[in-house]
Amino acid sequence: MQIDDALEVTAGVFKRLITERNQRLLEAARLLSSDFAFKSAYATYDRNTILSALDNHRTRIQADTMMLVSIDSIVLADTFHPDIAAVPFPFPELIKAAESNEYGEAASVIFIDKRPYQMVVVPLLIPVPDAWICIGFLIDDLFAKNLQKLTQSHISLLMAESEDSWTIFASTLPADLRIQLPQRLQKKTWNINESMPLIINDVEYISLVTSLFEGGNFRMIAVLQRSLPEALQPYMRLRFVLAGLFTIGLMLSVGGGILIARTVTKPVLTLAEGMSRVDDGDYTRFVTIKQKDEIGKLADTFNKMIKGLAERDRVRNLLGKVVSVAVAEELLSKEIELGGEEREVTVLFSDLRNFTTLCEHRSPKDILSLLNTYLTKVSAVVELNGGVVDKYIGDAIMALYGAPLRHNDDAERAINTAMNMCHALDELNSDFEQRGLPRLDMGIGINTALVVVGNMGSQTRLNYTVIGDGVNLASRLEGLSKKYGVSIIVSESTQAMSTGFIFRELDKVIVKGKTTPIVIYQPIGKSGSISLAILDELNAYHEGLKYYRNRQWDMAMSRFLELKTRNPNCYLYQFYINLTADLLHNPPDMEWDGTSIFYEK
Repeated sequence: MQIDDALEVTAGVFKRLITERNQRLLEAARLLSSDFAFKSAYATYDRNTILSALDNHRTRIQADTMMLVSIDSIVLADTFHPDIAAVPFPFPELIKAAESNEYGEAASVIFIDKRPYQMVVVPLLIPVPDAWICIGFLIDDLFAKNLQKLTQSHISLLMAESEDSWTIFASTLPADLRIQLPQRLQKKTWNINESMPLIINDVEYISLVTSLFEGGNFRMIAVLQRSLPEALQPYMRLRFVLAGLFTIGLMLSVGGGILIARTVTKPVLTLAEGMSRVDDGDYTRFVTIKQKDEIGKLADTFNKMIKGLAERDRVRNLLGKVVSVAVAEELLSKEIELGGEEREVTVLFSDLRNFTTLCEHRSPKDILSLLNTYLTKVSAVVELNGGVVDKYIGDAIMALYGAPLRHNDDAERAINTAMNMCHALDELNSDFEQRGLPRLDMGIGINTALVVVGNMGSQTRLNYTVIGDGVNLASRLEGLSKKYGVSIIVSESTQAMSTGFIFRELDKVIVKGKTTPIVIYQPIGKSGSISLAILDELNAYHEGLKYYRNRQWDMAMSRFLELKTRNPNCYLYQFYINLTADLLHNPPDMEWDGTSIFYEK
């Protein structure tokens, strides 16, 4: 029964490994699909150049074959048959499966020169699909041995065009056993995913057959096997060891118990009960042992420890409510002193709009309750993404990513937090509408910069925070979000470190207190999750922005008006329509470079 259960689990692991292998193949193909160098090679339309690029990528990912197929299923280059080109793709069903997939991808098992390959197909996007990339890995003994390392079972892969003609093409069994396996299967009645005994060379193997591929008259199966005698060996050894341990333990327990129970059992049990309560977090009850020996001294020390733990938890709980948990751990882990260090930190500023309107004609108690509900919800979003709430400034929040805890993707965590905060505010607004309260809007500014991090204040009162010009810029970006009609604005330094997101370039600006212009962006969403319609709209917008900066204001106006018609709810398009109209009537001097200057916060 244990072997049956283990084989069922192994079958699940086997299927998962096959799925993960497909996924890795797809990821390798996607990498090539998005590789600029390969797109450049493809753009040459030179078969030798494309073949060289394919072979280079095939060597890098250790694939066995790669093909590039035109969108109308004509082979453009094949590393397995480099001299053959301009022939129909021999596996049209793969292309059909990819075309019917929402991501344009497909995976299957195919045969090349009578040898099985695991092959995936993904589109080459430029940016629309212009060709198909096919990557294949040979399914052979090495493939089976790699799977055996993870499943701890013998694995044999067989194929057949009928039930009576099984052929083995990959196996971890010894040579003499693998020859007999197809014969045993043909003589045995078996069902998919049901274990059965198979006797090969007088050795009983518990075997389970799982399906790998089935199409038309062709089938491919995997046979997972464990030797029954080998599986029982640990059980037999364990039974012998347990019997010996039981005998020895019984003798020692009887003799030792008589000696120890008279003087030690009761106080030790008392201490054990006390330790169990401490383990459960109960520091309110002390242990009482009246003995004056070593156990009595141990009990006194134990009670002092309970008192110290209780005081530590009170300090930790209180500090954790005043500052974030991460900051509390930072303060408790070292000696507290004034000062700081330079560190690259991503700073997030958020502020509610129209909160003054919400406060009108409402009691301070109701306002505080609503504000606490909002701050609790968005603070949870910050902490869920690995950020630290530095401080609350009324209805505003300042959050840090990179201090005191540092991650490799702090900038992306901050952007993900901002998007989740907007989603959380939408949920709160739905509740507010049901209660007859006005909706709230939020502005968020994010900047990544080198700042000073540490404890700042006086010798008697300090605050763990960050200061620097980069912090001020994050606050300025939050203020600009309302002017551009967007919820989130990030600086160019944050955008450069967030390769996992798609951005809309908003403007080149000089904020108050600065003399150097910076480019600001609006995050649209995560890469791979943006629809083609939105990407098309973004391309049209960036083209209009290019016209605007090149003083081609008629073309810019045409493009922004077209975008406004397509998406009338986007205030940004109206913003640039107004700016462009003003420039058409009042052209600037030749030093104008499209930079917007703001003299207010």
